[in-house]
Amino acid sequence: MSHNLFQFIGNITRDADLSHAESGAARVQLDLAVDRVWRDQSGEKQQQTDFFRIKAFGMLAENAAKYLGKGSKVFVDGRVEPTRFERGGKTVYGIDFIASGIQYLDTKAPGGQG
Repeated sequence: MSHNLFQFIGNITRDADLSHAESGAARVQLDLAVDRVWRDQSGEKQQQTDFFRIKAFGMLAENAAKYLGKGSKVFVDGRVEPTRFERGGKTVYGIDFIASGIQYLDTKAPGGQG
């Protein structure tokens, strides 16, 4: 059995970046800040923010670009896709987070609009 799933709750750090492929298919990139909170050995509360680049396609992308601006809080789930490419003769490895669903928890309009 295999399982490839991510789930994040976080805040969009900038307005969604919508683009279209030559075929006309919509693609959006969302930058998401996710806080991690824990207690250290002395019991002090610690916090760190992790940043993830999320990609979405089709109507999911169109709606994200229309309704999600900087500061929007969302729940995103989807799959993790490993990537690799050549740069300067070296292989560079990365990870893409491909959204299959986005739930809008607290939205801010793109472009700072009301």
